[in-house]
Amino acid sequence: RFGTGDVSDQSSILHMHDIMDDLEEFTEIPDSFCDLPHGHYPLTITYRKFLMMLDGTCQTSFFDAFYGEMKSSFERGHSRSRAVHTFIELKEVTYEKFATSYWPRFNADLTKKIAASTVFTEIISHIKGAYQASRPYTGKLDRQDYVMLADKRISSLNNEMRDRIYDIFLEYESMKCTAREFDLSDFVNSLHSSLVSEGYNGDMVDFVYIDEVQDLTMTQIALLKYVCMNIKEGFLFAGDTAQTIARGIDFRFEDIRSLFYTAFLAETEASNEGLKHGKRVHLSDMFQLSQNFRTHCGILRMAQSIMSLLYFFFPSSVDKLNPETGLVHGEAPVLLESDNDENAIMTIFGESKSKHGNLHGFGAEQVILVRDDATKKQITDLVGKQALVLTIVECKGLEFQ
Repeated sequence: RFGTGDVSDQSSILHMHDIMDDLEEFTEIPDSFCDLPHGHYPLTITYRKFLMMLDGTCQTSFFDAFYGEMKSSFERGHSRSRAVHTFIELKEVTYEKFATSYWPRFNADLTKKIAASTVFTEIISHIKGAYQASRPYTGKLDRQDYVMLADKRISSLNNEMRDRIYDIFLEYESMKCTAREFDLSDFVNSLHSSLVSEGYNGDMVDFVYIDEVQDLTMTQIALLKYVCMNIKEGFLFAGDTAQTIARGIDFRFEDIRSLFYTAFLAETEASNEGLKHGKRVHLSDMFQLSQNFRTHCGILRMAQSIMSLLYFFFPSSVDKLNPETGLVHGEAPVLLESDNDENAIMTIFGESKSKHGNLHGFGAEQVILVRDDATKKQITDLVGKQALVLTIVECKGLEFQ
């Protein structure tokens, strides 16, 4: 609207607020695609809000099954959306909950020599997140199909390991059922089956743009086909597979291409909607942005050396992209080596604290990056307020020296 010179409503166009990935943020947008007021378009929402809106459009909600658990919320006078929100916070199995509440309870013979994060990724991305055009609505791959993935995709998991992971998966599903909890895949698969049995009765959307697509599973992406029939030019997916930060996601752009053929093209062509003037719709090429405007060449080369190791050892687990180039030649990275089990962090921060009482050169422009919250706590205990400590997830999109 702004681009066409219509600035009658200028103040609202230019007033943009930061949106946190929180269901609460979108309370002004109804939880439904039925007759959504025109003023809400173009609609900018998180994927979770999209799921809630799809759920509100279906006759039967995924959360109806949990009415008993939400009853106390209703009785306290909360609205349905507030009750659902509270229920999700309490009962959703995220990776953190999986690792702390479920993992220690599995049979130790099954979990030996496998990491909790590997198992969670296999369950969410492959067993429950793989889209099968022939039978996508069972919500899971059967054991045989899952174990056969070892042959189809070069993987560090052999048949025996996959067998064990499947046993853990069955145990997990049974525990989850007893605890009356759910994970995101349960929600997504339930929406697929509702939409197949009832059809989609909400607004149709002309264009769908997804950013950070690498944080979604294939079944999550497949839900978009119900709301947008513009197969020819209606979808644009952007992201960076080297930046997958959602736990449980194993993603490649190649997988989206095959998903588009099976879930979007094949199914619409079957109903004759993809065949226009006798021409088959074809997918546009993948377009790589290889020039980096944010990072200097030294860091890009270091990142590329890590990516080339990934390509070499795990050839089918990550998209092979052209090396990125930068415009700025920066300083070379400095590697701090610790020997004799010495703790480098203690050496830097411990000594400086005792000798000088203050620290030179570690200011607001610097940050210590760590893998997870547990490490963050350890490091923060060591360095106190002398330095900013962030996890990779927290620092995504921020810039430091």
